[in-house]
Amino acid sequence: MKTTRWISLALISLSLGACVAAEAMAEGGAADQFQRSYDSEARGSTAEALAALDALPSPQHDGYVAQLRRGWLLYKLGKHAEAIDCYGKAVAIEPRSVEARVGALLPAMALRRWIDVEAGAREVLKLDPGNYLANLRLAFAVYNQGRYGESADLYRRLSEAYPSDVDVRSGLGWALLKAGKQDEAATELRAVLDVAPRNVLATEGMKALGRGG
Repeated sequence: MKTTRWISLALISLSLGACVAAEAMAEGGAADQFQRSYDSEARGSTAEALAALDALPSPQHDGYVAQLRRGWLLYKLGKHAEAIDCYGKAVAIEPRSVEARVGALLPAMALRRWIDVEAGAREVLKLDPGNYLANLRLAFAVYNQGRYGESADLYRRLSEAYPSDVDVRSGLGWALLKAGKQDEAATELRAVLDVAPRNVLATEGMKALGRGG
């Protein structure tokens, strides 16, 4: 009886040890694959970076970080609808994630889904009202829907928080231009050119106003 009991205990011990070892190998394998993904992206090999994620062991393969990163890499590869899907999976895993929602705005913008961009940006702002990227992309989405006065208001509020940001100021200039407020538009665009004389948006805006570059 004693011999049988000790054999059983030994087998249980070996089984537990094997499980622990397998988990350690999986964790180490996941870390290695993540690193391969980062290294491949740094070399400019986006497809290889994505392949490294696809080779992740479970459960990391379907985890939040893998889905978030997969969304980014798919966006870089121009696979925008797939990228949005991955960002959505990331949000499903972490429902209060701001970064996944912000990430999804880029492929939606690439697809020119301005209503979706607006809705996504507003969802971010419910969680993080001061989020710079969400506010910037909301203003741009509203602009692209032809609501120029509303876009100008959004850009203006953002410019109060980021007065030196030439992307924000040039966006404000164009929104004002489209809203028919030419003098205000010129003031904003000149302010951009005073500090960034080669800024393309401001230069084109001044040309559209007929006031040169």
